[in-house]
Amino acid sequence: QKINMLFDESQGIQIAKVTTAIPLSDDLKVKVIAKVKELTGNDAEIQNTVDESILGGFILRVGDIQYNASIANKLDKLKREFILN
Repeated sequence: QKINMLFDESQGIQIAKVTTAIPLSDDLKVKVIAKVKELTGNDAEIQNTVDESILGGFILRVGDIQYNASIANKLDKLKREFILN
């Protein structure tokens, strides 16, 4: 597996770990790959993990970049705004 990762990196392909509340559809995979390319400039191979606790949306991790577009994260931000105000 380590050799495959090194080869992928040399070819400009990264592993994008995507956590979703339900399995990724093909349409959503295309959108996630576009987001990875926007964030990193490289293509990615998608590894999907299902975690119902995020409620919806997705959490994307590529290398040291994390992009959290989960519903649970958005609700947490709203909760903190109400507490601060």
